[in-house]
Amino acid sequence: MQNTPLITVCIPVFQTEQYLASCLRSVYMQDFASFEVVVLSDRSPGKDEKGRNAKKIVKLAQKECDGWRKSHNLSPVKIRFCEHRENRGCVEVRRTLVYESKGKYLAMIDSDDEYMEGALSCLYEAAVSQDADIVHGTFVSGEYDNEGIFHATAETKCGKIFYGTKEGLDIARSWFAGLFNGNVCGKLIEKSVYEKAFEQIPYTECNLLDDLLIFFFVGMNARRYVGIENKIYRYRINSGMSSHRKIDTLKKWKMICTSSSVFSIISQWLKENNDGLLSPSDIEHLGKVTLSHLASNIRQLRASVIPELQEEAKLMLYDFWGESFVKKVENALE
Repeated sequence: MQNTPLITVCIPVFQTEQYLASCLRSVYMQDFASFEVVVLSDRSPGKDEKGRNAKKIVKLAQKECDGWRKSHNLSPVKIRFCEHRENRGCVEVRRTLVYESKGKYLAMIDSDDEYMEGALSCLYEAAVSQDADIVHGTFVSGEYDNEGIFHATAETKCGKIFYGTKEGLDIARSWFAGLFNGNVCGKLIEKSVYEKAFEQIPYTECNLLDDLLIFFFVGMNARRYVGIENKIYRYRINSGMSSHRKIDTLKKWKMICTSSSVFSIISQWLKENNDGLLSPSDIEHLGKVTLSHLASNIRQLRASVIPELQEEAKLMLYDFWGESFVKKVENALE
């Protein structure tokens, strides 16, 4: 294996330890030759069904990986484990993964999802043959039954993809227009593009809409996007943080409210840097997205926060979004 791998597969972990071994298995069984894996725990307190933490799961996966790849005459793959000293949220997890990676290209995968056979090879071949710094593969969404059999469902919004090429600012504009999703997972993106993006993203402890924030800056810094028809990503529905609907602590509610920081960062950047880069219609679209997410927060407050926390939760929503803005959107929802 080369000292500098072509691809780094980046895997964040926070209370998804029960899926991590399966995720890692889908990664190290890839037929691609030159890649490494970096697993980062965001101070996760979780354990798998055998009581193992993420570090222990990674250690066992490395042993399995060594044996499996040797038996299949494939080059060895290093799986590195890192951990934050304290929980920092999704944006900072992605930032650390970028800085820890050694590959020319980065492939983000959530630890409750899996790669399909040949995923890395398909993504890399498209990147090289089409000189793309973003390659977007096709998602398959679904659930596993009790016997471990995966059942595909209708495509979710996570699977929205544009089959073809976009260049320069058309990448961001096509994303604004909804032609493809802005998830960082399921894509192969040059590390240099991520680095430019994170140079423009201030430190923020955000747990939701991290993809929206990161891909805004990725899209503004990328040269060429290519969407390919190859099915490369198996997305496990109803397993992530946003799938847990009952909100019975202010800590859980704060995690949702932090989404406001995403729009504050983008708005501030546009004030200082836009200078005609984005059209009025682009800005209007971002405004609609902002209103939509605040409206979603308000609906979650009403439907999911337990009655005992309603008053404090509403004050927290005011703190994050601004009282007058929240009341304006509330009135529109009546």
